[in-house]
Amino acid sequence: MTGAPITTVLLDVNETLTDLGPLEGWMRERGLPAGSASAWLAAVLRDGFAASLVGLPIGFGALGATALRDLAASVHDPAPLDEPAVDAMLEQLPAAVGALPAHDDVAPGIRRMIDEGLGVSTLTNGSSRVAQGLLERLGLTGEGIATLSVDGTRTWKPHPESYLGACDRLGSMPEQTALVACHPWDILGAQRAGLVGVWIPRGRQWPSGYPEPDRTITALTELVDVL
Repeated sequence: MTGAPITTVLLDVNETLTDLGPLEGWMRERGLPAGSASAWLAAVLRDGFAASLVGLPIGFGALGATALRDLAASVHDPAPLDEPAVDAMLEQLPAAVGALPAHDDVAPGIRRMIDEGLGVSTLTNGSSRVAQGLLERLGLTGEGIATLSVDGTRTWKPHPESYLGACDRLGSMPEQTALVACHPWDILGAQRAGLVGVWIPRGRQWPSGYPEPDRTITALTELVDVL
């Protein structure tokens, strides 16, 4: 693929930068079944996508609370979770999500992008506070990294307006902007909006029938080499 040089990189956050493993452990410790963290995130995204499709502004946090209640309601073995236990989980959930660690390649990968003169920003369907906290823990807050979120707007990713709006806010042209994500639907949305899609699998398979990603990397440290 040829074209204008990439000047700006947008980074998805949930699972692309962060490791859901500790959230899975947190949920298991509180009586939820195996696979709850992935099921929780999938439910939040599903309901966010639906709201975006019909133009309904809604926040990630509100949907996250509903998804957690649904997971708790499905527990019947060895016994249903009582209401105080569920309320406690709901109170603790934002902190648990906000404390998720980064994958090992994230900090060196972002530093390499900055060293190469690329503009860097997160772009998440979740809270920008999660991205800001992650950058703080990685010692990257003084590097000029923007933290954009579509949380609470009517156009969650993969709606084209979410990517184009980010480009507009950053002053970058879509064709000179790369979106890095582990979710194929995110790559598909970015490419349909005219951005360059860079897929980092994080253990996933590319869906049959999807157009191929513009680029594929196995670690964020490889991004500069493929742009």
